[in-house]
Amino acid sequence: MLFALGILGTFAAPAGSMEGLIYTTTPIWMQFRGWLEIVPQAFVLSALLCYWVINFSKRWLTWLLSVVFFLLLAFFVFALFMPMKQ
Repeated sequence: MLFALGILGTFAAPAGSMEGLIYTTTPIWMQFRGWLEIVPQAFVLSALLCYWVINFSKRWLTWLLSVVFFLLLAFFVFALFMPMKQ
């Protein structure tokens, strides 16, 4: 269900989605290449979050996920304030 709704049924028509397979002119084999990155990443993230929800008392995992979240948030904020190259 995660695969069908989250990866194949996106709101846009990116390569690898059902709309991308129908409406883009990119060959199908090139669109499936992107799944090698997207599918394992989605399943590992969902497995990690399910494990965290079931074992919420594990403090190290809460700290780890919090640190990773705030680092990614900081990278986004820093990118907003970086000067653009011309």
